[in-house]
Amino acid sequence: MKNKVIYLMTGLLVVGVLLVMSYNGQQRTKIVKVESNIKKLDKQQVKTTKATTKLETNYNQADEKAKSTLIDFGKNYYTFSSQADYDKRFGKVSDDLALADEQKQSLFSDGRDDTGGSKIDNLGLQSEYDTAVGYTSDKQESMIETLATVVIKVSSDTTKTIRQAVLIHGWYDTNLDKFVSIKINDLQ
Repeated sequence: MKNKVIYLMTGLLVVGVLLVMSYNGQQRTKIVKVESNIKKLDKQQVKTTKATTKLETNYNQADEKAKSTLIDFGKNYYTFSSQADYDKRFGKVSDDLALADEQKQSLFSDGRDDTGGSKIDNLGLQSEYDTAVGYTSDKQESMIETLATVVIKVSSDTTKTIRQAVLIHGWYDTNLDKFVSIKINDLQ
């Protein structure tokens, strides 16, 4: 009887060990699957992070380029001391602009009166860039809306120098790498 009990106990122990090993094996398989899925997610996260960083870098570069280009536009547009300087303004900024002809003519008038004389030289008009601050909005498709508040010093033969602020509002096309529209408003 003792032998039967020992065999029974040994048999139960072996069955118990086999059951535990089987259960552990199933759990280990599940753990390996979970670990594999975690590795895949980690790889996808790294790819997504790299893509996001690239997009942010591209946007930030375009954002800064739009801001600095608009400020440079303001600097060149508002710096003149003679008719000759006034006439050269478009040449200084033309590489950064893709404006419609009507807007180009509106922004870059010839500075002459009805008789063809120079208003700039006749009145002794002078304009000098002083300072500026640029702002951008969110990029929508390939356009970045850009604003610059530009402070200029303006004087003439008959007036002392005054500081004047203007708001330049531009739309920068990141595909063309140029401003496609610019509007200027005086600030009081």
